[in-house]
Amino acid sequence: MKNKFSISVVAILLFFCLNGMAQSVLVVQPGVGTLNTAVNTYKGEKIYQLKAGEWYGLNAPIENVNYHLQIIGAEPAVAGGMPATLQTGSATNGNPFVKMFDAKGDITIKNIYVVNADLNAQVGNEFIIQSTANTRIIIDRCVIHPASSSSCIDGKAANIKTYFTNNQVIDQGHQIGANDGHFFIFTESAKVLGVDTLLVENNTFVCMGMGMFRDNGVLLHNYVNFNHNTFVLTKSQLNWAVKKMEDYWTNNLMFNVNTQPYSNSWQPMPGGDVSRPKPNLIYADTLPNEVLPSSRPSIVQYNSHYRAQGFYDLITELNIFAKTKSLPNAYLFPLVWPKDSVNCREAQMFNSTGFPKFKYGNNMTDVNPQWVDTKIYEHEANFVKWSKPASYIHAMAQPSGNYPSPTAWSQYWWIPSGDLSNNSVWPVFNGKYTNPQTLTGSIEGLPLGDLNWFPTQKALWLSKKPQIEAHIKAGNTEKINLTAISNIHVKSTTVYPNPAKNEVNIKGVQNAEITILSLDGRILKSVKNVTRINVSDIANGSYLITVKEGNTTSTEKLMIQK
Repeated sequence: MKNKFSISVVAILLFFCLNGMAQSVLVVQPGVGTLNTAVNTYKGEKIYQLKAGEWYGLNAPIENVNYHLQIIGAEPAVAGGMPATLQTGSATNGNPFVKMFDAKGDITIKNIYVVNADLNAQVGNEFIIQSTANTRIIIDRCVIHPASSSSCIDGKAANIKTYFTNNQVIDQGHQIGANDGHFFIFTESAKVLGVDTLLVENNTFVCMGMGMFRDNGVLLHNYVNFNHNTFVLTKSQLNWAVKKMEDYWTNNLMFNVNTQPYSNSWQPMPGGDVSRPKPNLIYADTLPNEVLPSSRPSIVQYNSHYRAQGFYDLITELNIFAKTKSLPNAYLFPLVWPKDSVNCREAQMFNSTGFPKFKYGNNMTDVNPQWVDTKIYEHEANFVKWSKPASYIHAMAQPSGNYPSPTAWSQYWWIPSGDLSNNSVWPVFNGKYTNPQTLTGSIEGLPLGDLNWFPTQKALWLSKKPQIEAHIKAGNTEKINLTAISNIHVKSTTVYPNPAKNEVNIKGVQNAEITILSLDGRILKSVKNVTRINVSDIANGSYLITVKEGNTTSTEKLMIQK
């Protein structure tokens, strides 16, 4: 996989139409530094295509200043074949690069096998740093293995957009302790604005570190959506960000997620509340000067959260030990504590008239997906064994010297070839499962988790995606009948004028809820009990408009043109 090539670039220029503009594709030859040379030469003038099945090594981190960097892997000649491999390198001190990319402009990376470890199997600290405000990154159809030793995508600027879709991510963090970073972390220095958009959809995450989404506890995020993702073996947290205008956790499959014990004595955690010391996996909080009842949606619906019995047995053992040492008890987080948990802020919010659009329910607990690949259960058993010394040291504050070195603990990382620097096993992971309950557990009656493992069902989902998103974002919690969805379209004469300029009228309804959404699903405007809606403050473009009356929800594309 890592054949060495001379450091040169042999380019074949191809021309095609992209977004209405003629752009050229630069086919980059494999080798060490060839991509760096090409990007440094042409910057945003080219789309950089990497050859399927070939190896590319970085000789320095790549920065793109004020231009859109696009790196696209060519499709393999055989369906399911290995795409191009892009691997990080080492600095002069022998350590791997701290980062692979610094996004100082927009970045798009598609169909690449990313190896964030150098040739000595040393894992890099971060994959992408997004360091410039108002930029956008798109990572799609990539396999990232390993991802990072600390954080994978680090947002250090305000109002950024992150689209992470259809990827496999394997081995993020480390195995030497319970605390080792987060996958998406946002630490904008102004401590006000967080992400404009974080869309995480149809991904598989295997062997993750401390958590998935974290900020500094004070950022205000606009739109966060984790939908149809598969999580296999993660240590601690999911969502540590508390202030979100829109927050969706839907249709996710979580297998041995949040396996490390927690103690109330650790409060306050980021965004924590010392007066309500029971956080859960989905954080939420009121906003400064927020007027109640709130119009913000927070949807935690149709997820499956499984943990092996061994983790519960370990908690029992730890608490017996804690009693002998007069230590606080430890426990494992649920997605959200039950509504009678008065010591949990989120449990109260999800059951408060002050937050009518906070919806929690229809979630499964400890339902085994019945994986096709039985190696997943071998890693699960090792994960339980690994957690015992880690938990005594971390949760019970016992001296690390009482236990063997972490290198002697059971190792649970997913390394099929045994070499992080050269994983020649392909495909790396198989996420198919057979449990009938899980296979129909999503709000659409489709498989939970990453739909890429179920191509036929994904095709159906894609064909109905606008109506599905409108259904969820309208606050509906009942399942959708996809075979009947074609019957709920609004006729073109119902919404008029279309294109609209200042106002849209709705014909044939009396007490409807009308919602206008962006094409990526963000709610732009929502009104009730009206037959018209003002759109003069919405920019020109294409949108979705949903009309909900009673149990009927209709969806149509809306054009605004002034």
